[in-house]
Amino acid sequence: MKPYSQLTVISYIIGPTLIVVSHVGALLVIFTGLSWGAITWTLLLYVIRMFATTSIYHRLLTHKSYQAPALVLWIGSIVAAAGGQMGPSWWKAHHTKHHQFSDQDHDPHSPYRPFKGIKGFWWSQAGWLFSSEFLPAKLPADVENDVVLRMVDRLHFIPMIALGAISYLMGGVDYLTAFFLSTTLLFHGVATVNSLTHTAGDQPFSTNDYSRNNWLVAVLTLGEGWHNLHHAFQSSARHGITLRVGQVVYLPDPTFWLIKLLEFLNLASKIRVPSETELIARAKDRNHQHLALGTEVEISI
Repeated sequence: MKPYSQLTVISYIIGPTLIVVSHVGALLVIFTGLSWGAITWTLLLYVIRMFATTSIYHRLLTHKSYQAPALVLWIGSIVAAAGGQMGPSWWKAHHTKHHQFSDQDHDPHSPYRPFKGIKGFWWSQAGWLFSSEFLPAKLPADVENDVVLRMVDRLHFIPMIALGAISYLMGGVDYLTAFFLSTTLLFHGVATVNSLTHTAGDQPFSTNDYSRNNWLVAVLTLGEGWHNLHHAFQSSARHGITLRVGQVVYLPDPTFWLIKLLEFLNLASKIRVPSETELIARAKDRNHQHLALGTEVEISI
């Protein structure tokens, strides 16, 4: 039995409906093209809303990889919701379940369950949103107990609709098309973490799933593509870490850089990152683990 009312169910269903609308709206670009201003707006909306999804919804709200004032969490959640990422309770509920049952039968969006191959890829990329898996069985108590986050969750569609309206007022159909295109690209960019980072890439760390570090997804998601590290160290605020020939290597991770900027501005604290010893202990390749234990070298890029 779902722990929410019919009004909440209706609110949640509006989410994928708006994503479908965005896909259709993005097709306007075929007929209208985009001005340079609209192209800039597309990229700006993509980056800002991706950062809100990765740094706020994922690393702060869900995994508590660092601490931040409530206002940062509230504003970041509104921006993430404006990206079509649903509300904070819905988002955390699904992501928590993903980690609890990663690539097992109860994982809501694994590319291996309940399908494999092309069908599995489609399921993890988008198909699960149109199935019974869409409604989480349980909403997270910590989010539900925050009145502001609960309101953002239930009214998650309003920031997205408002942003579309602002886009139209800024530049007519040209900027509205940019909004639709950016939202569509953002949706699929985030979804590649479900699909590609569980099917393609390397696995430097030992985990009980198929999570992988994928450089393409890392580019698209501003650092979230280093997914094997994330599954090995879920509370780490830095995902861009790997092991090469027994050495710790730090990879580009724009989301972590943003968190460090927030720390500089006194808007983030208690940033959690595993030690070199912890990283080496989780090495999938035991030969590399032994090499690393005999060295004290770190490479940072």
